Amino acid sequence: MTMMDDKDFLIKHIRNAFITSDDTGMCEMIIEPDDVEKSRTSPSDGTVPSSLSDTGIDSSDTDMPHSYDIQPEMDYGAHRRRSNTAQRLERMKKEKRNQTKIKHIPWRTVPETTDDKGRYFEKKHIANVDREPKSNMVSLLSHQLDEADIMGENPFKEYVRFDGKATIGLPTKKIDIFLTMAEPEDRPYPLTIVCLASAKIQDLIGLICWQYTQEDREPLLNENREMYCLRIAEDDGEVDIDFPSLDNREPLSKFGFNKLALVEREAPPSSPKTSPVVTVNIPNRGFNKFQINSPSILMKEILQKVIKRRKVKQRQGLKYNLEKQEEPGIAVDLEAPLGFMNTLEFCLVRENSTRGEMEIEESFTSDMARSLTSHQYKSYIVYMVHKWRANIEVHLGISGEKVEIDPISSKSSSKLFRQRAVTYDADSIAACDMLEEKSTGRCLFRLTYSSDYKHHDFEADLETATEVVEKINNILELRLSPIRKEHVAHRDRRSHRKRDSLKLS
Repeated sequence: MTMMDDKDFLIKHIRNAFITSDDTGMCEMIIEPDDVEKSRTSPSDGTVPSSLSDTGIDSSDTDMPHSYDIQPEMDYGAHRRRSNTAQRLERMKKEKRNQTKIKHIPWRTVPETTDDKGRYFEKKHIANVDREPKSNMVSLLSHQLDEADIMGENPFKEYVRFDGKATIGLPTKKIDIFLTMAEPEDRPYPLTIVCLASAKIQDLIGLICWQYTQEDREPLLNENREMYCLRIAEDDGEVDIDFPSLDNREPLSKFGFNKLALVEREAPPSSPKTSPVVTVNIPNRGFNKFQINSPSILMKEILQKVIKRRKVKQRQGLKYNLEKQEEPGIAVDLEAPLGFMNTLEFCLVRENSTRGEMEIEESFTSDMARSLTSHQYKSYIVYMVHKWRANIEVHLGISGEKVEIDPISSKSSSKLFRQRAVTYDADSIAACDMLEEKSTGRCLFRLTYSSDYKHHDFEADLETATEVVEKINNILELRLSPIRKEHVAHRDRRSHRKRDSLKLS
């Protein structure tokens, strides 16, 4: 009988092969206890009793074989470790792939002369190249950094965020810009700009100046962006002087021009030795004079000076603007400096109004007079606006202690939708704001009350709505209840978050 016919030998050989080829160790832990158990129950040659193990320790007949307990440190999981055989096969595959890249050239052992060996292994001559010492060598990066320091910083770097070449997923616009300040031979060749469609004209001008400076063009630009403007240009670069320059405050998406020209504004007149005096006329209310330190002051700052001097409160639907005294009906650019206006006399008007209207005169009342009359009771006839049914005419009574809403009885009104009379304490009122001014001359305003910010919307003519909003706000400013304080703080937080989001975009 050969070894291949011995069953015990074959079983031990197979088990040993399992144990040696298993990297996890599970076969060894499961098969070996089984072999020991068999050696206990099977007598070998009669010299060792079945109740004794190979070590001579008694084994109980009641001990039953059981599976190996799973331990936390055992390497089980979704991914089983690879065996040594799989790792060896992987190494063999890599070596085989590497061998395919090697080219084998057989060497024929034939008698060769010294001349033949010299021809096969010809000596190559390497010319001596005079190289600079290591101490004098400068890398390309160091050279570029040195040049950047010499060139200086781009003064228009803040506008690089509007460059559309470096953005993905945002709408952009490609425009050819003709440079009127360039040399005559360079003017026919425009500068191509890719700008974000959400940018304003003033941002586009800054981006043009940034790219112009970045490309080292000549001549150098003035660092003041407001010295330049954009005009409509023909395909050959000729500026169309019949149209004014684009308004710096307008968004770029509003215009459909693909070719524009960057034009340098005329330098403002030299400032006199004495500070200029600006005169602002108020229709039917006299005028105010302001001494200005520099002609570079913006027109919006002059407007704020007038509003502060006259104690005018600007609110939604009630804003003011400036016009040149000799050009009625044309509002000035509030972002432009005074030096570009070519005049020192202006007129204050309300938006969407003319100089002859009397609403401007009525708005100029002192804070003291408003405070004295705001607490006196007064009733107004307005319409309460409802979302799902017709507006209801009501009496809106306002005093320093309460706000009353009393519906005007109507025989045709249904009992189901009839408005009930309500009264709110002045301390429960949070705000009163103007919502919308319609083209028909009617206005919507909102009364916000309670800590939950519930509200009622009303509609009235412009004069009545303005008076109601102003009266309630004067009362709220004097009382300053906890609900009013919380509402003001909440509104300030929202405005700060909105400004921060705009800065990040």
